[in-house]
Amino acid sequence: MIVRYEVFDEDYIPEEILFRDTQISRISFNLKPAMHKSRPVNMLCLGPPATGKTTVTKHILNSAEDYLTGVYINCQINQNKQQIFSRIFQRLYGYIPPSGLSFQKLYSAILKKIVERDEILFIVLDDINFLPPKLLNEVLHTLLKGHEELQGFKIGIAGISTDMRTSAILESKTLSLFHPDEIVFPVYDLDEMMEILRRRAEIGVVGGKVLNSALELIVEKAFEYLDLRFGINLLKLSILNADRKGKDFVDAGDVEEVIDEGRGIFFKKMVSALSKDEIEVLLAIYTSEKKFTGEIYSSFFKSKISYTKFYEILRKLENLRLIDTAVRYDKGLRRYVVRRFKSEEITSAVEKYSL
Repeated sequence: MIVRYEVFDEDYIPEEILFRDTQISRISFNLKPAMHKSRPVNMLCLGPPATGKTTVTKHILNSAEDYLTGVYINCQINQNKQQIFSRIFQRLYGYIPPSGLSFQKLYSAILKKIVERDEILFIVLDDINFLPPKLLNEVLHTLLKGHEELQGFKIGIAGISTDMRTSAILESKTLSLFHPDEIVFPVYDLDEMMEILRRRAEIGVVGGKVLNSALELIVEKAFEYLDLRFGINLLKLSILNADRKGKDFVDAGDVEEVIDEGRGIFFKKMVSALSKDEIEVLLAIYTSEKKFTGEIYSSFFKSKISYTKFYEILRKLENLRLIDTAVRYDKGLRRYVVRRFKSEEITSAVEKYSL
């Protein structure tokens, strides 16, 4: 079996992106002014994890290289202002800025390079919901006020977030500059997952075949978690399993043998993104009988963290799709938590993978 394993990597960008025509069209239209040396429309790409936000944005950014200078920044990795602006500097100059360089000199060098080249800078800030609100506002405000520092500086920004309420944490002075077009990426349905994974299998497995029985089982498990990335990784593990046996096809048995491994990788990624406080809140939700957020806070965290911090943690857990929250009338409107997984899955993952 001849396999192009890179096709199943998280950062692989397919030539054709399925079921995202509306989003691709909106983003492309928003970038169109840059073709005429004008500032593009700023954007927020919003939706649950594994809905194509990063893939679509990178795909369009690659195709816009003739008229934009694009910089992709992962805010899970770059979590302070110096790191974010250093990534921009590195993209423009081709080397990491000298250590000890002041922020003002770093910022001025970025503005100067764009104006000298007569280019338009376009920044993609991925996973901006991982940045503290104060820092996010500061970064956006600083970038968007660049033209006041140096005449001729032009920039556009796309923020990618799993938090549908991202605009709500932006200060009025930031929103007045940003004015983002909000583009929603919905969860893929069962048929869409099947078609995407089938196409990925056809591209990735050249000298062999993934049987329908295997694909159906993979899609069933991916749809259970509503996460396409889980399906792509399970497909990769299943192909590796069959290849290890010297087979030229992948069947349901090959999938069944690696489901637990795939599930472990899935939970490890989510749990390792959590701090100690976030782990404690997650465990309280999955191990106690209390459902209402106020009761969980009063019982476990009132003396440890502020309610504001507790609420921020709940939002992060919801953005990572570890929980859902909803409101119902019970002696007044009360917010409650809905578990998305089995208690034993979460407790086992925390035991194995938390820091």
